[in-house]
Amino acid sequence: MPAETGDIVFFPGKIGHIGMFYDANRIIHATNSENFHLSDNQTMDGGSISYMTSRAFRPPWSKLPAGQEAVKKAELRRVADRMKDIATYGLYRAFRLWAGNSSFGPGAEARLAKYRARLDGTATDADRKFVTHITCSEAVMLTYQLAFPDREAPFFIRLDAAHTMPNTLADWLQKNGWTAESV
Repeated sequence: MPAETGDIVFFPGKIGHIGMFYDANRIIHATNSENFHLSDNQTMDGGSISYMTSRAFRPPWSKLPAGQEAVKKAELRRVADRMKDIATYGLYRAFRLWAGNSSFGPGAEARLAKYRARLDGTATDADRKFVTHITCSEAVMLTYQLAFPDREAPFFIRLDAAHTMPNTLADWLQKNGWTAESV
């Protein structure tokens, strides 16, 4: 199947690296060498096309009310664009994934409220930068959490983005009705 905006991709051969399809041909992800950025999903090598990935998790868009799929995909791109314009890869944050709990508790709630206020321009803190340092998995989860402010299940990922390893996210997606697709 062709890739779609919002598909969450787990990169083969790269332990713990994930991204989100920004559109049918580009993936937005963070790496320690290129920060949060867009990459083409395919490359040409000697006339043959190779793909960065072939498998992704797709959200169950049919659970949204009629007409909302396009609206929510546009919101995912808007949030991802803001991250892309500001965020850098936070290597120390990658180490933080190992500490703490992946449950969406008070700490995750407080961070999400802070990021939402910064995204919406209602923050009162002096920094007011939306997100400054981020990991690839944190970026994907936070994009979904901010794009679904009413916490619509199963689109709002109920995990602590700062402390969730990619394999934990993959398990959560499978348990919550997202389908594994070949893209």
